[in-house]
Amino acid sequence: MVLSGQFCHHILLRECHAKNANENISSLWYHVGNGVIRFSPVEFCLVSGLTFGAYSESTLEIFKRKDSRLRRSYFQDSKVHVKMIIDWFRNLGPNNKYSDDDIVKLALILILEMTLVGKDDRTSILYWALELVDDLDTFNKFPWGSFLYDRTFNFLSTCLLGRDDKFNNKFNDKLKEKVDGPVKQKVERYNVYGFVTAFQVWTIEAIPKWVTLGYAVRVNNVAPRILNWQCTETPTFVEIQKSIFKFKNYVSPNVDGYGDEDDDEDDVEDDLDDTNHDDIDGDHSTKIFT
Repeated sequence: MVLSGQFCHHILLRECHAKNANENISSLWYHVGNGVIRFSPVEFCLVSGLTFGAYSESTLEIFKRKDSRLRRSYFQDSKVHVKMIIDWFRNLGPNNKYSDDDIVKLALILILEMTLVGKDDRTSILYWALELVDDLDTFNKFPWGSFLYDRTFNFLSTCLLGRDDKFNNKFNDKLKEKVDGPVKQKVERYNVYGFVTAFQVWTIEAIPKWVTLGYAVRVNNVAPRILNWQCTETPTFVEIQKSIFKFKNYVSPNVDGYGDEDDDEDDVEDDLDDTNHDDIDGDHSTKIFT
């Protein structure tokens, strides 16, 4: 699936506070069209199919560990970056003498780090995960849904804090350029880590127009829902604005956790005060993964 940073950026710009939100649940609400849509553990679980639950005492102890057999055996206890594991696999010949089980375990770590945790390949891995994966039964029973939702939620909820003015200034520069000529602009970028692909699939189901325009294609009808979609195009910020977000009625009314299209706009309080992002016609650049 192609990750559309611009589409995720459009959604993040519309974060709001819903008066009827359950404060006991870590959820994010977005004001789109005439409704509000919710991203919470419920939606994350439906999309990802990952297990939620409490951490056991033994798992809490593993979180503290940095030492592991796999780290000692294959990386000489050095600082392990994601790229080191990638290079290890690239150098893995057909006649290698490594344990098949260890190859599988390191492959699981690579999938975890690059797909689910969403890390840059230059960053350090989760060292405790190397210890956890050494027992595949324990690794498979780990509540990955709880861990990854918390991580994704934390990044989604903080990545734009205090940055709306920068995007507004960039928009004003774009308007000035139309009047006074070209203006040298600094491209604003930010990173969002976590299972962002699950977030994008949720937006696809919440906003069907993403599908009708051909930006996403349904390829299956199974659970978890992340297996049902493919995204093959990455439209620009302006294309998304003109083709999707200029319309008021584009929120799906048939998915659990989403607001009614007839909800009164007074039921939400926009975080980005005095900013009408529906009127933006600029070229915002978003970098989801570096």
